Amino acid sequence: MTHFATLAARGLCDRRSRTARIASCLLALAGCSWNSGRFAAPKVDPDSAAADAIELYDANADGAISGEELQRCPGMLSKLAAYDANQDGAVDQAEIALRLAELLKHRTGATELDCTVTYRGRPLGGATVLLEPEPYLGDEVKPAEGVTAPSGVARLSIAPEFIPEHLRRLKAVHYGTFKVRITHPSIPLPARYNSQSQLGYETEAGNPYVAFNLTD
Repeated sequence: MTHFATLAARGLCDRRSRTARIASCLLALAGCSWNSGRFAAPKVDPDSAAADAIELYDANADGAISGEELQRCPGMLSKLAAYDANQDGAVDQAEIALRLAELLKHRTGATELDCTVTYRGRPLGGATVLLEPEPYLGDEVKPAEGVTAPSGVARLSIAPEFIPEHLRRLKAVHYGTFKVRITHPSIPLPARYNSQSQLGYETEAGNPYVAFNLTD
């Protein structure tokens, strides 16, 4: 075999090896049942979570979350079309349970997520982005956090102790519905982006990106 052919063969093997490693990581994130070391999905019962959501956000006790009530659950509001099956502008317990069952049906352990933050139209570096799970999801869906690079992009992740040891080189977030809180060490961002956040996010299968464009 010529020197060139030897290098080419090695390159092919390296590419195949990298592909195999990536595939292995993706399978682990997806929680394949045959993998004893898999990344287990958080246990969330859609019916119980839906009941808790109504109890938490249905301030007028009419059996649905609507209007100003939805503002308190911005992750749900951001996906209102997916929740509001009958398109009446309100979300009842059955609709929440149905949406959560759809969101969690694949029992996926986690997913990757890159978050882009701009402020006044420019990338915001050094910002801390926190995904705060909605309380009705229970304790197994963990918060995720990251700090933006000068490009304004952060790879978010739950704390390492909640990631299987053999996968801790990865950064991953649980599937779920979240409030988003963005702070900066030197720029006083408006409260609607942090302490009184109006930012929400719900994981999307196959879409590992989200962007937030902040203004004054």
